[in-house]
Amino acid sequence: MGIRQEHYDHYTEHGYAIVPDLLSGEALASAYEELRECLPGCVEYCLGETDEKPGDKPFPYRRASRLQFPYPGSMLNEITLRDDLHTFAKHFAGGSDMYCEQSHLSYKHKGHAGDVDQGMHCDYGNHTLAYPPDLPEYWQTAYLLYFTEVTIDHAPTAVCSWTHYPDKIRYPMHYTRTERPDIYENEVKVTVPAGGMLIYSMRTFHRGTPFLAEGGRIGMFVTYAPAAWKWLGIVGWSAQAIRPEFKTWVSHATPEERTLLGFPEPGHSYWTPETLEGVSNRYPDMDMKPYENEMSEDSL
Repeated sequence: MGIRQEHYDHYTEHGYAIVPDLLSGEALASAYEELRECLPGCVEYCLGETDEKPGDKPFPYRRASRLQFPYPGSMLNEITLRDDLHTFAKHFAGGSDMYCEQSHLSYKHKGHAGDVDQGMHCDYGNHTLAYPPDLPEYWQTAYLLYFTEVTIDHAPTAVCSWTHYPDKIRYPMHYTRTERPDIYENEVKVTVPAGGMLIYSMRTFHRGTPFLAEGGRIGMFVTYAPAAWKWLGIVGWSAQAIRPEFKTWVSHATPEERTLLGFPEPGHSYWTPETLEGVSNRYPDMDMKPYENEMSEDSL
């Protein structure tokens, strides 16, 4: 059913929201087909189709292209740029123009190298070069979508409402159980059906918990940030632009979708006869009319 008003309200009060039904039915089935290609053996193991674990090493998702946007097929890409994800993040950023700064897959199972009992932390350590103030114009919103069911046994993410840490400054960004037992004592375990999602902020303490029984978990992290500030963001999409898959996606995306990845929008001063020709040469299958039609007279 997607993100609803109740999730806006809970996020406003607590710094997180749990959406139990972002995906279901055909959308989830389509995602599984693409995930089987991206994460060989993982879907089969998580769904109980096989008892063979797909490997015990973490997938290096920040370097392995198949685990980072754009993905094969269309469903995972569509999920990344869903309108309700974009709209939610834009609302809490005060209506700022946004860009999608992150989309990558995550997999782990019991005994996997990623099966650890993490300490409570905020994620801004690798999402900004600075510090996340309590101001909408710098607000980043993170989503963790769970493609497989998460029970109390399947390493649920633990999150703590910021009503339990009203500290003005969220630093240190990590706390042990001894340092801040109150945060651990008030954590909520995110247990959801397949297709559920956690929404949280860079000022929200959370942590990964270990598996209590055999099984695996597949997720996808997606994060949005205001487009204006160059110190925000976990990845640089330009590093992916040499991939054939990225070139294909850029060529066939809508101008609005490209803009969410940081591409110059129609009407931007970037567009001149030279840049139109250069981009057209690089992406010969791209429809350049939306950019050409919005060029200012000064650019001609």
